[in-house]
Amino acid sequence: MKINKGQFRLTSRTKNFKFDMNRGKGHLLDYLKNRLDWHVNPRLNKVPNFPSHIDIETSSICNLNCPMCYTTTDEFKEKVDAGLIDFKLFKKIIDESVKYNLYSIRLSFRGEAFLHPKIYDMIKYAKDSGVKEVSSLTHGGHIDEKKFEHLIDLGLDWLTISFDGIGEMYEKIRHPLKFDDAVQKIKNYQELKKEKGVVKPVIKVQTIWPAISKNPEEFYNIFNPITDQIASNPLIDYLGNDSDIVYEENFTCPQLWQRMVIGSNGKVMMCANDEMNSHIVGDVNEDSIYNIWHGKKLNKARDIHKKHRGTKDLDVCKHCYLPRKTERETIEVENRSLNIDNYTDRTQKIGE
Repeated sequence: MKINKGQFRLTSRTKNFKFDMNRGKGHLLDYLKNRLDWHVNPRLNKVPNFPSHIDIETSSICNLNCPMCYTTTDEFKEKVDAGLIDFKLFKKIIDESVKYNLYSIRLSFRGEAFLHPKIYDMIKYAKDSGVKEVSSLTHGGHIDEKKFEHLIDLGLDWLTISFDGIGEMYEKIRHPLKFDDAVQKIKNYQELKKEKGVVKPVIKVQTIWPAISKNPEEFYNIFNPITDQIASNPLIDYLGNDSDIVYEENFTCPQLWQRMVIGSNGKVMMCANDEMNSHIVGDVNEDSIYNIWHGKKLNKARDIHKKHRGTKDLDVCKHCYLPRKTERETIEVENRSLNIDNYTDRTQKIGE
């Protein structure tokens, strides 16, 4: 069973180890246990008493129009009631979660998390309540140096910033953001951390392979000195263009034993790859996280995956990237060989 399939790190093993240790700083034993559970529970088909991690969608709205993103499609606009999570609902989620000693949350899913006017209040509430790791993913356009300093003071543990390519490529995809301005922001963020004598939030830059495939070392050389980690993903078929998909044999999805994904309206998706609300398993407005996690709908999905029938019996799995077969290529970065797994018969052209 492959965990986090597709993503690869461009940074060195030493730097990746430092990233992981800094990410877990202050609660290292709990962090290591969480990572162990994350990998072991799916392999044993063991349902933990409570999710190891919860993704909470603060916003299903985005102010950009990236050509490879599902939020630009008519299907998304028809199926997803885009909006912002109610702060009272957020507090309800956190209040139940800390009773079960939830380790981590990520304030992100489909939209731009920092469009929510109360996201800083959410981070504070979660950290003050006892959630050990709070992270988020962003395009970075709504965070300046003053706001980043506030994130430091609130105790945000981890921030992932999407950087699809460099220069003109980045600005074409992430219009109207400007590449040089975005890079300078990260430099300023790291200087703020040094001034305050802190390592958090650790900063991860994440890209997609076709945006850097012609110049991966140039991308690496720009970001390695100013970030804590660099990662890349293959281009996923978020636009739903692929038809003849080749799947891995005997695939079992790990997410059903790892995490819960709660949309901005409180609906709970089967997994983090159900961007279109195809398989709703519960609603935290009406039920508890515990009941949904152990409920009939999720258990039925788990039983299907135990039999390796996800891609046959569940529509959301048929269109997911995790069960797709991959083909490997090797690149050189900083005199190191890195393996890249791209999806079989999956075009790596942005917008296709």
